[in-house]
Amino acid sequence: MKISGPADILGVLPHRLGFHPSESLVVVCLEGPRKRDRLVMRSDLPDTAFDDVLAQDMADRVRHTGSSNAVLVCYTDAPSPGRDLARAPLMDSLVERLAAYDIGVVEALLVRGGRWWSYQCSDQACCPASGSPLPSELTPAARHYAAESVRQGTVLLSDRAALEGSIEPARNRVASAVRAQAARTAEDSVLAALARDGVAAPGCLALATLRRLVAEWSSGRREVTPEEAALVALGLRDKLARDEAMTMVLDCDAGLLVALLTELVSRVDGSDAAPVCTLLAWTAYSQGGGALATVAAERALRCSPGYELALLVLESMSRMVGPDTIREVAEQVRDDLAG
Repeated sequence: MKISGPADILGVLPHRLGFHPSESLVVVCLEGPRKRDRLVMRSDLPDTAFDDVLAQDMADRVRHTGSSNAVLVCYTDAPSPGRDLARAPLMDSLVERLAAYDIGVVEALLVRGGRWWSYQCSDQACCPASGSPLPSELTPAARHYAAESVRQGTVLLSDRAALEGSIEPARNRVASAVRAQAARTAEDSVLAALARDGVAAPGCLALATLRRLVAEWSSGRREVTPEEAALVALGLRDKLARDEAMTMVLDCDAGLLVALLTELVSRVDGSDAAPVCTLLAWTAYSQGGGALATVAAERALRCSPGYELALLVLESMSRMVGPDTIREVAEQVRDDLAG
């Protein structure tokens, strides 16, 4: 899909992130002569005293990805001081640091109060001083991207807090009772499998359930029972089963798998949620969904502090390891499991 111009960029970005950003700096990393979208980074806007720190950190991260160009977008409600645009020193500092790394800036935009401005263009014909209104309708490119996101089961959320909430279970009394009963039922099934087939049975049961759900979701039946979610969560406590589940990114539609895992994690809680939350983070990361990967890994660590694979996912993102590398690691894991 070809993206051209601010309207396309601003229409697609919320769908790339999974939510509408606010008080954020967003950087789209581009690679090669065709300027292909490699990945999107987002950071909360800090106090202005830390502009140079954020600019240097972002520039280092873009350089680490091997990108040749970038698109910068600042979302803020802060007023513009005098003739300068809001957060202009931050954007100027970032552009300068990227230039020092021979990384071009294709576009740098400010979004505020339903309008957008360009930090780079002062031509009143295309970029008036009063700003341009955000498109009331999606451009064809943004509409195509949005439709594809919906097809994969992705919901565009209002903000990052809503993204965090989308992978949390309901906390009302009835929902908690349903999860508790489902956990007891799953434990009975696991104990029966252990007695019948030995120590590997719980993991095998979880993998079989997960694969069956993938097949059902692929055919259009997009449902998950509390018992199925509890069974998968319990079985993935087996690290070999969890590692094998990690390799599903090689065979399944990643968007569909993310949607399924999002549904699963919203139905389990406690320490049992850590493996499936981490599997969601891994899968989201493999398709460039850094925001979802981050909140999923963070929830895994809240459920089970020190959970190693969740820490590894967050460290990989911090080091700007590309999504392609995740798939390469999955292939290595599959080879190791088969060996």
